[in-house]
Amino acid sequence: MIIDNLPFLKLLQLADSAVPIGSAAHSFGLETLTIENDLDVNQLENFLRHYLAETGVLESAFCRLGHRLAPEQGAALSADTWPTLNQRLSALKTARESRMASATLGRRFLQLVIALEEAPCLRQAFAISRQQPCDIHFSTAFGLVGAVLGVDETTTVLAYLQQSLATLISASQRLLPLGQNQASTIQWRLKSTLLEIAEWSREQAEQPAELQVFTPLVDVGSMRHPHLQTRLFIS
Repeated sequence: MIIDNLPFLKLLQLADSAVPIGSAAHSFGLETLTIENDLDVNQLENFLRHYLAETGVLESAFCRLGHRLAPEQGAALSADTWPTLNQRLSALKTARESRMASATLGRRFLQLVIALEEAPCLRQAFAISRQQPCDIHFSTAFGLVGAVLGVDETTTVLAYLQQSLATLISASQRLLPLGQNQASTIQWRLKSTLLEIAEWSREQAEQPAELQVFTPLVDVGSMRHPHLQTRLFIS
């Protein structure tokens, strides 16, 4: 029983928002929105629900697609499909800051897991991305890692969503007068939303060429972020 649960325990560790890849340094546009008074505590829960309904579905679909790229044991990772998948997600991220944040976290995440887990497939993914070269996005890397660890697709997606939500709420706590109890309550209430998003992403992943996202407020916030007079976050 302990052996059967080992992959899940490993994924739980990797899904912790405190995993050392630098996610705490990114707000993904939230810092701009709070400074420019476009987002306050009273709006936060509803904002995150809608934010996840757009960006969360997109990232979850790519997480699923990354999971499906994992080859059978002993086989090699495709040198074509892995770069193509990441390039497609890069093209959908219109804000350079958020695109670079996703790619930075993805690269660091893959490097971390390579150091922790003996998995030739992950080393191949990293090597392919350096040879091409192309970005390694966090969601696609998380999906691939989940598959390599032997965790099923939907559980991997839910772990990714949980990590994403925790990261956004953590950033909000540093930007807004949001207490621990209120933050925990918001995160608890959004659990059902994460389940819905995971289900939606299953349908979206079946037609990857038609994937799209519409988050103009967040995108503009990300684009304006480098021009803020003072900043707590990189993005």
